[in-house]
Amino acid sequence: MNARKILQAHETLLVGAAVGVATVIVYGIAGWRGWIAWVWLAAIVVISAHLFVTSGRLGRPAWPDLLAPCALVAALSPLYLLRLETWPVQVSSDEVAIMSYAKQYAATPHVDLFGLSTYFGDPAGQLVVWGKLGHLFGGITLEHMRLLHALAGLLIVAAAYAFFRQLLPLGWSLFGAAILGLNHSFLMMSRMAMRENLPALVEMVALALLLLGLRKESRFATFVGGAIAGLGFYVHFSGRMIFPLWLAFLALLAVAYRRDLGLERILRLGAVSVAAFALVATPYLIAYQKAPAALKQHQRESLLLTEDGRKVQQGWVFAHSEWAGYKRNVINGLTAFNMGRVDHAWIYQDYGHGIVDPLSGVLLWIGALVVVATAVRRRGPPWALLPVTSFLVLWLAYAFVVGQAPDYSRMLIILPFVAYLVTEAVRAAVAAVVLLLGRHWRFRLTPAIPLAAALLLGLGVWNGFIGWDYIHKGEVAGDDIGNTGRYVTTHSRNPSEHFYLAADQGQWQYFVWGWPSIWQDRLRMFAANDAQVAGVIAPTMVGQFSAPPPFVLFMPADLWSSQQQALLQRYPQARMDRITPDGRLVAVNVA
Repeated sequence: MNARKILQAHETLLVGAAVGVATVIVYGIAGWRGWIAWVWLAAIVVISAHLFVTSGRLGRPAWPDLLAPCALVAALSPLYLLRLETWPVQVSSDEVAIMSYAKQYAATPHVDLFGLSTYFGDPAGQLVVWGKLGHLFGGITLEHMRLLHALAGLLIVAAAYAFFRQLLPLGWSLFGAAILGLNHSFLMMSRMAMRENLPALVEMVALALLLLGLRKESRFATFVGGAIAGLGFYVHFSGRMIFPLWLAFLALLAVAYRRDLGLERILRLGAVSVAAFALVATPYLIAYQKAPAALKQHQRESLLLTEDGRKVQQGWVFAHSEWAGYKRNVINGLTAFNMGRVDHAWIYQDYGHGIVDPLSGVLLWIGALVVVATAVRRRGPPWALLPVTSFLVLWLAYAFVVGQAPDYSRMLIILPFVAYLVTEAVRAAVAAVVLLLGRHWRFRLTPAIPLAAALLLGLGVWNGFIGWDYIHKGEVAGDDIGNTGRYVTTHSRNPSEHFYLAADQGQWQYFVWGWPSIWQDRLRMFAANDAQVAGVIAPTMVGQFSAPPPFVLFMPADLWSSQQQALLQRYPQARMDRITPDGRLVAVNVA
């Protein structure tokens, strides 16, 4: 009788789980069908709803905890949203590629949302969603896609507050979220038309819910957190590392805190999170196993555990052997926060600066020591070990397992933990100063507030100068993709305008990297109509070039100098415009 009542009470849960597993099995056997994703999603919603009803109440957040992150996001919004189209001037080739593929996949019918795309094997579903959101914002343009990425960055700041709030008082949680939002790497990369910060968004939401579920013994929060962690597989390569961070934390608790928390509690809620993660991530794992080797090559090459990955790393750093390349990656990874190493993904090339400012690079280690020392002395609950454990796991993984260190786009998921450790260091330092000041402080306001505010202001200004250094370099030197693309956008408002490029991969190089088909894609991404991009002209044929006006012919300045007379004889109305401030690249505009 008791067993029957238990089955009846959990009937909805069992049905949802059975349907979810069945859809995964059907996908594994029959492949993609449009209805599979909807049934799979419905099963997850049913399970979540059942757990919400049957789990204990989580309680309502206090109104300051709702107001504080909103106020912080509002304060940071100008840094993230103003002049997105023009700052930074530099446009990475990855920005153009992501926009192009998002546009392509959003317009393609019957895309396998669980599968891999032709863009380095990245998840296809993420490109579809990203492209659809871009169209919702008004179209897939540089400004709209940068806006989308910047908004994701602001959401991460808010989610980080929710995560920190479970570990810190309200004021210090705001401090930590502000440190994250002001980090120059996080800020500047969020101002690019990328999707690199999505794993950090998934990470913060997932870990906030998983920690909440463990603290309050809520199966609902644990299940939803595990499911969201599974989404990490669908957003970016680094998203695969999110759930292992939680497993590492649970393993630490099972070894060191099983008496304090109860081993049964850790295992029970751990099993719930694993089940949720498996239900969400398994379709991607099935698609990955079935995908052609070519689509999996880039991900294999990212790992130093594979021969392909070690060979790529050797070439990446121009090492004389695989071992020398591996050793360089370890050194770069271990010193990434303290040696000012530039982004080795070559996306955010702010030479002379590292992923964090020098002061934060010192404070994070002090914060780690503070957290570990507190845990060893068994003062307070063990929840603070989650960010420090996650930081250490990622720090070591990026040095010993993942190649091309330091790759900022992959490392964005470590920055929330860096912000937390910096906060713990500042918190300890402020507490020590307050203790020393003691009776000499004459003001009513506690000295902790002005001290923390001064440190936050100092770190913010420092990171602001570092970020501005990157923007200023772009304004002074210009950018081949960015300046050309903006010129195309301005002149493509005339539907009769056509664009040509005279360049090659040798003497007459226009773009720093790429080949003719990629060069044309870069022009098309900024044109009002793909048909306006007419093609690539061999530099040797510029003297005989003929096309009906209006058109624009892009070329290196040296090529213009050698062919100027021939072109002006054919088109006396031609006007030469500088594309880059140094005059290296020009546009011949024939109206």
